[in-house]
Amino acid sequence: MPWFKVDDKFHSHNKVRKVLADDPAALALWVVAGSWSSDNLTDGLIPDHQLPWLFPAGADEQARKLVTARLWRRVRGGYEFHEWQADSDGTKRNPSKEEVEEERRKKAEAGRKGGLASGKARSTRQAPAEASAEAAAEAPAGGVVELPTRPDREPLQGSPGGRASAQAPEAPARPPSSGRSTTPARASPNAVRCLDHEYDDDPPRCGACERARRQAEQDAYEKRVEARQAELRATTADKRRAIANCSLCDEDGYRGTVLCNHDPDAEDRARRGRQLLNDAMGWPTNHQDPP
Repeated sequence: MPWFKVDDKFHSHNKVRKVLADDPAALALWVVAGSWSSDNLTDGLIPDHQLPWLFPAGADEQARKLVTARLWRRVRGGYEFHEWQADSDGTKRNPSKEEVEEERRKKAEAGRKGGLASGKARSTRQAPAEASAEAAAEAPAGGVVELPTRPDREPLQGSPGGRASAQAPEAPARPPSSGRSTTPARASPNAVRCLDHEYDDDPPRCGACERARRQAEQDAYEKRVEARQAELRATTADKRRAIANCSLCDEDGYRGTVLCNHDPDAEDRARRGRQLLNDAMGWPTNHQDPP
């Protein structure tokens, strides 16, 4: 997984010292938002709608303080970290989404190749034992044949005192073996196991099964991330459409210094509500708050 990196000189940077002197809570938002962006591979972008979840109390105010300190910058639909991927001198900071996904692909491919090599080596070791077993099964009829052990005897059904040899229960049919080693990232369709142990109720410790399980977990995680990112993109697009269709706010969704709710009747409703309260309480018409 990617890591959100913090410079070891962060504590003494002029911007950070300024925020510490003003309101240290803004730095808490900076750290939490950086961790969220690294986890969701947004390349330092923090959407407006995500702020209340990341920092429930006063997120908008803390975000503006980070913008003032130039640790963040305001962009359409949210905020963006200053120099997320690299410093001004080119020093690498956080990996991009493309770099993280490429690294994951390389690791998955390396695991697949390693599993193939392991399966090939295991198959080579098993070949002599299988050959010996086949040779024993094809021994000539003139050789010494060991007699089978005598089966237990049971009374025949419906014939008191009669005896007959007991028949062993018939083993459940199992599908034929594939005859080859399993690939590490290919799990069986009904369980997270390799193909060799797909129908084994009590499989042994198997590296291929473990790799198949990890690959399945990784695939499920990436699907959840993709679904979450698609949801965030859809929500951001809805907000942008609302801003574009609103005649009250600017291109960033603000009416003055307050986020716009895109409702032209909101102020009239609030004014009528205050008037009804003043009339009911007997307060002056221009009264705003209870005494």
